[in-house]
Amino acid sequence: MENDVHGKAVTTRGVGIKYGLYSAGFGIFFFLVRALLGHNPFDNAWWAGLISLAASVTFIVLAHNEFKQSGDGFMSYGQGVGIGFWMALIGVLVALLVQWAYTSFVDPAVMDQFYEAQRIQMEDQGVPDSQIDMIQENTRRFFWVFGFFVAMFISVLIAVIVSIFTQKRNPQPAF
Repeated sequence: MENDVHGKAVTTRGVGIKYGLYSAGFGIFFFLVRALLGHNPFDNAWWAGLISLAASVTFIVLAHNEFKQSGDGFMSYGQGVGIGFWMALIGVLVALLVQWAYTSFVDPAVMDQFYEAQRIQMEDQGVPDSQIDMIQENTRRFFWVFGFFVAMFISVLIAVIVSIFTQKRNPQPAF
């Protein structure tokens, strides 16, 4: 734990939560823009993935920079990954909660659109109707849980990679 210029302790959790909320805000904004423009926010559009990746990397780099500037100027690899973990946990939980509320209460048609696109894709691949029904039933049951774990995995993986480049080791280790 390092102290910032005001004497308060700078922690990986504190910085991670702060930037996790920023990340969630961006994710919610991006979700709502896509939904309100009539795009399915759950499709796998390459451009949406690219924007999300760029935003994730940017927020992680900003969080790492704040941690280093608010502390002693150093950040270990583990601290970088820790910041990324807290960012992912808070960002994913908040964004998914808002997305769930939106698709459950404001515009349930978004999920219907997703399920219909999923059905058409499977029909085009020749999947039998009985199997499609079973897959869609399981998708409806586990969509948000699966989404949480996939988003956490991808977010932490991005943090692991970014931390390789943003770490700044203290040349005089503390004993």
